[in-house]
Amino acid sequence: MLGALPSVRLVDVLDILLVAFILYGILLFIRGTRAVEILFGLLILMGMFVLAKRVGMVTFPWVVGNFLGGFIVILVVIFQSEIRRGLARMGQTRIFGWPALAAGSDFLEELSLSVFRLAESRTGALLLMERNMGLAEYVEHGRKIDAIFSRELLFSLVSPQSPLHDGAIFLRGERIAAARIILPIPAESPATRAMGTRHRAAWGMATETDAVCVVVSEETGNVTVFSDRQMKGAETAMELEGILRGLFGT
Repeated sequence: MLGALPSVRLVDVLDILLVAFILYGILLFIRGTRAVEILFGLLILMGMFVLAKRVGMVTFPWVVGNFLGGFIVILVVIFQSEIRRGLARMGQTRIFGWPALAAGSDFLEELSLSVFRLAESRTGALLLMERNMGLAEYVEHGRKIDAIFSRELLFSLVSPQSPLHDGAIFLRGERIAAARIILPIPAESPATRAMGTRHRAAWGMATETDAVCVVVSEETGNVTVFSDRQMKGAETAMELEGILRGLFGT
C-alpha cells in the first residue's frame, strides 16, 4: 500500500515560486557578464569534486572541499560588484528620487538635435543621463552646474576651448546638473577591446548602473547610445530621439 502523499500547502507553493523567481532574476541579471563564466567555472569545479569523491580520490576532494568550505564568502567576494548593483536596483524608487522626464516635453527632441550638431562638427562628447538609480557617487567630484538644458550651454561645455570639456556631462531630468565628470574605465574585455576611452566609460556605466550614456565620436562623428549592457548606434536625430523616448518611457 502506497504511503499517503504529503499535503502541499499554499504557502509551500508560494515558497517554491519565490525561490524560482529569485533564481530566474539572478540569471537574467548576470546574463552577458563575466559573472556567468565564473559561475560556470564554480559549477564545473563542484562537479569535479563530486566525481572525485565517487571514484575514491583523496587529495583532490580535500583541496577542493577546503576551498568550497567558505562558499558563501567566496560568492560574496567574487560577485561583490553584481551584488552591490542588484541591491541598488532593488532599492530604486521615485518616491524620494528626482522627477522623470515629462511625457509631453520637447527636451529629448532638442537634445537629439544638439547631439547631431556635435556629430556634424566632429565634437566628441559623453552625456550621462540619470534614470532611477542615483549617480551621486559618480558626479560628486565633477563641476556642479544645475542649469536648464540648452543647446548653447551644451556646445559651450563640450567645446575644446572650454575648461570643462574633459569628462562627461551629467543630465538629471531636463537639467544639466554637472560637467567635467571623470567616469571609471572598466577593465578590458572582448566587448570593450575595440572601444575608445569615452565608449569604454559609457559601457562601464551601462553595466554598473541603469544610466543612459550618449557618446559622440570625434573621430567618426558616430552617435552611440549605451544602456542596460547594450549599445546601439543612431543614424539620425529622429532615431536617437526614438531610442531615448523608449528608454525613458516618454
